[in-house]
Amino acid sequence: MGMYSSSFALGVTLLSLSSCRGSEQVSPAEELPRGGNVLLISIDTLRADALSCYGNSQLTSPVLDAMAADGVRFREVLSQAANTATSHATLFTGTYPWTHRVSNVSEGDESFYSLAPDFLTLAETFTAKGYATAAFTDGGPFSPKWNLMQGFEHHQNMLEGVTAKVDQLFEYLDSTPEEERSRFLFLHTYEVHQPYLPPEEWTERFRSNPDYAGPLVEAERKARDYINKRGRKSLRGRELVEGNRTFTESDIRYLWDMYLAAVAYTDYQMGLLFEGLRERGLYDETLIIVTSDHGEEFGEHGYFGHSQVYHETLSVPLIVKLPKGAPQDWRGTVVSERISQVDVHASLMDFADTPSPNEAGFSLFEGLRSGEFPTRTSFAETTEGFNSEETIGYTRLDRAAHAGDRAVMMQQGREGDFHRLIDLTQSPGIGRRAGEPLATEVLMETGESDLRGDLSLQGELAALVEEVTVHLYTATEARKNIVKDLSLLRSSSIDEETRAEMEALGYLDSEAE
Repeated sequence: MGMYSSSFALGVTLLSLSSCRGSEQVSPAEELPRGGNVLLISIDTLRADALSCYGNSQLTSPVLDAMAADGVRFREVLSQAANTATSHATLFTGTYPWTHRVSNVSEGDESFYSLAPDFLTLAETFTAKGYATAAFTDGGPFSPKWNLMQGFEHHQNMLEGVTAKVDQLFEYLDSTPEEERSRFLFLHTYEVHQPYLPPEEWTERFRSNPDYAGPLVEAERKARDYINKRGRKSLRGRELVEGNRTFTESDIRYLWDMYLAAVAYTDYQMGLLFEGLRERGLYDETLIIVTSDHGEEFGEHGYFGHSQVYHETLSVPLIVKLPKGAPQDWRGTVVSERISQVDVHASLMDFADTPSPNEAGFSLFEGLRSGEFPTRTSFAETTEGFNSEETIGYTRLDRAAHAGDRAVMMQQGREGDFHRLIDLTQSPGIGRRAGEPLATEVLMETGESDLRGDLSLQGELAALVEEVTVHLYTATEARKNIVKDLSLLRSSSIDEETRAEMEALGYLDSEAE
């Protein structure tokens, strides 16, 4: 599949992606058909480089590759959070985590903050526009307590996997064939989330080392036994990565192969979904957006999973299948400029022909119309300790800003606050530890500051830290303007059924033997 560069006079670079045609100039267009069906798909925990259309050397995603070749692919997309609850709150409201403050549960902190009803969600917007709205989600923080699903007329939520989600969407469509309204549909799956267990025949396809006999063989067997004997909710989500401190390169490769197998299986299910939409006469006229809430680390920064806000944990795919009537010049386009997940909300508000209630995101359709995507810094935050008092003692709060070839990581620790300047051009690769930061500043509780690394870059580090500081202030002020009574916000606790799902996903320890 070839990739060819084509530059606009406006300065934005779009790449034509096609296996059957050469380079062509992509002209800005002004019109986008509005009012048709929308299908928003979130493949949880899908990092962009797991897809073959994003450069993976293995053919993991032929269905999504084909969708990208005939639609629009955004090459560099960064999420605003590293967990499901927080990231989807941003996706649905178009506000940053420090504005909506929705948090996840984690071991040692099983309380969380849900979405305040004052926020206007995508579902509420499309319902107000006369759409039929329905969501099919894979459990966890999509339970009613998090309030992420406010505005959906129909919602099915249980930890079941991608096959069940696709079937439920078809059952809904077939039970409402007479529905004359346009539809806004949301489909979410944890299929590529830990512990990466697609059907075994798919895992076998991606074994790069058939002679591997390390500890993950037994860990995988135990995890599959849990499913076979007790069902999906009996999983212990971090079963495969519990011994990661002693992982060898072969161990990590085995784990990565399992992850890619889950990606490929999900891509196959996307093919069944799209074919079912074609059979029902819905595919061509539907705007389909495929993305993820966050990526996944495989030891690049000392962690396996998703909780930190490094590039590997934030980089997600974004592929848009345009509806019938969209400009032909847009098809087969790759947008090279870095965008943020918050822009998806602004784009869907644009498609709904409704003014966005906030100014956090930029409509990607506006960029396609004008041929110009603004250069912006992408921000991300963790949620642990979000709603504590300002002086919170030891709670790890990670914040990040990505700008150009640089990123700043701001992490809170027992010794103080660590500010690290990172070179994004030096990607460590799957399972390889990242090198030392370009420059580091440690702000100790005593008030002292310790500078390390290339001292000539301290000004660059300070400038990005200042950007994060301004961002957090702006996001906080936005919250004050949206939430009418902050005193009414209280943390919630999960119910027993949702706890079982969060244990299965690895967010909480399981008591299962």
